[in-house]
Amino acid sequence: MYIGPFYFDTKEIFLILAAILIGFAMYFGWPLIWFNPRILFTLIILMLLTKGLLPAIHNEAFFILALITIFLSLYLPLFQIILFYFISFTFFRLLKVI
Repeated sequence: MYIGPFYFDTKEIFLILAAILIGFAMYFGWPLIWFNPRILFTLIILMLLTKGLLPAIHNEAFFILALITIFLSLYLPLFQIILFYFISFTFFRLLKVI
């Protein structure tokens, strides 16, 4: 879908919608079971930036990386999750997986 000079794929639209919904949940104080909404919001913004900056990413490998990162947010602090995400994303890019 083109909006002006920008092209939004269905994955980016889903990430934008998820960011809006989590933003509403944080604003109204709705509890998210098991997940910290601030951490999820930060991860969604990071994934949206990396997916938007590199549109030629293979979706299957990026999806697996996103799922693992989100499930690690149940157990690890935010810094370790971001570190894991960027290190594994870098290795995926270097090994030509993504």
